[in-house]
Amino acid sequence: MNCISPPALDDRQLLAYVDGEADSAVAAHLERCTYCSDKARAFARLQNRLTARLYRLTCPTPSELGDYHLGMLPTAHRVAVAQHLRECPHCSREVAQLRSYLRDLAPEPGVREQVKVRMARLVSGTGKDRPRGAGPLAPAVAGIRGEYDEPYIYQVDEIQVAIEVQADVEQPDRKVLLGLITGLEARPLTAQLWQDEQSITTAAIDESGNFTIPHLISGQYALILNGPEVEIQIQALEV
Repeated sequence: MNCISPPALDDRQLLAYVDGEADSAVAAHLERCTYCSDKARAFARLQNRLTARLYRLTCPTPSELGDYHLGMLPTAHRVAVAQHLRECPHCSREVAQLRSYLRDLAPEPGVREQVKVRMARLVSGTGKDRPRGAGPLAPAVAGIRGEYDEPYIYQVDEIQVAIEVQADVEQPDRKVLLGLITGLEARPLTAQLWQDEQSITTAAIDESGNFTIPHLISGQYALILNGPEVEIQIQALEV
């Protein structure tokens, strides 16, 4: 396929169009020319991918924000995060949501002090430690955050949480969250999912550490694993 009115639009003209800065002649050309309009769409897709990768690149991680709220950061790091929060509405909102989660989950006075609240840290998002060709992790934890093929692994001390997001076979437009927690013997355990400062659903964690939360709309959630003496939080979990 060739441009219908050579010469074809160059990269500078196409990028200006994608950015909404093209002149009327370029816009008119693209309305008539399939060849150049296909190139413009390819530029737009590339720009969207780059924007997604760079989005909030300089923000603290959810684990750092959680440690900041709990007063667990070293002094210099805490000061840097505090400065960032004064300038970043996104991180300020995450800390406010975390504060709301902790407030709403707090039991009767005198009981909360016995529960240790821990923020899980992401230690692997690619499954790079899994042997090549290994079978699925129970309960088939093999992918994470939508369409990736490998699990995200979160860790707190000796406790690990592996999470996978799959398509829901019963509702194709929904997702299923599959989880496996190891290294935590305390029972009973529950998994609670939050979104926009509201509890969405609660699922039991079985004796093997598996849990399943079906019928989820794609979006960002907070996952809270509750035990008798410990509460593990995973913030900014994409489903």
